[in-house]
Amino acid sequence: MRRQLSTSELEKYAEIKDSVAVCGDIAILRDAALLKSRIVPSFVGDLLYVPVGRVALFTAGTATLRINLQPCQVSAGSVLVIPENCFAEVIEVDDAYNAQIVSFSGLVLPFCHWIKVETCADDFARMLAYVDLLWAVAKSNTCRKATLEALLAALVADIHSLSSATEQTQSVALLPAAKVLTQRFFDLLAESDGSRRSVADYADRLCVSPSHLSATIKQETGQTVAHLINAHTVLQAKALLLHSNMSIGEISDHLGFENPPSFTRFFKRETGFSPSEFQKSW
Repeated sequence: MRRQLSTSELEKYAEIKDSVAVCGDIAILRDAALLKSRIVPSFVGDLLYVPVGRVALFTAGTATLRINLQPCQVSAGSVLVIPENCFAEVIEVDDAYNAQIVSFSGLVLPFCHWIKVETCADDFARMLAYVDLLWAVAKSNTCRKATLEALLAALVADIHSLSSATEQTQSVALLPAAKVLTQRFFDLLAESDGSRRSVADYADRLCVSPSHLSATIKQETGQTVAHLINAHTVLQAKALLLHSNMSIGEISDHLGFENPPSFTRFFKRETGFSPSEFQKSW
């Protein structure tokens, strides 16, 4: 994890000012390809703590990501909503990649976790029209933040509606039980503050045996439950070490470790750095 990206930084990155509009806590990037050569190379393979939310409409090309440890592949017509305080990793981006991205903070979303929707041409055109309206308001001489917030809320609600319709279709088609259990596990993991580290605890909350949960997650992801739980705890620890005023002792308590030395041993085992070494490396 190298750095975080905030809304205000988009203006600084933009070589062509007409590609970015910023008003308050909302930023609109109309042409991500213009910034790809500056942003993507340094981010590939790097897990980022993303404190602000994102709505991304992918207009061309393909990209492979990880969001909160879950793989995510997007292509033209994909719509992605990432809430605030998530972790994202760029695995691969092809040369044709482009997207329109709206960044925001403070918006209450109608869902807890990130969602991806594959849209038809008409639905995608409607999403782009929302971004056009956001852009026009943000670029107006009297940028009205309340109007931007209302338009953004409407865009997110529309995406959520499409996502809910997709989920209902999938439920009718009866998704395999292993995939449903895997998604429920990742949902629980995303909700955790990093203090839950017992496989048995997750299994109990999912009403399955630890062995069944372990076998299913290994089958579906190629990784063990323990590895994913530890990885999530490391992400939470890194975010707190870099983006909070908490001491290492306070972080240790927050994450449920018995004492700071236990936390330090865990963190060094997982990352190769002690918590203080990790902070200094930044």
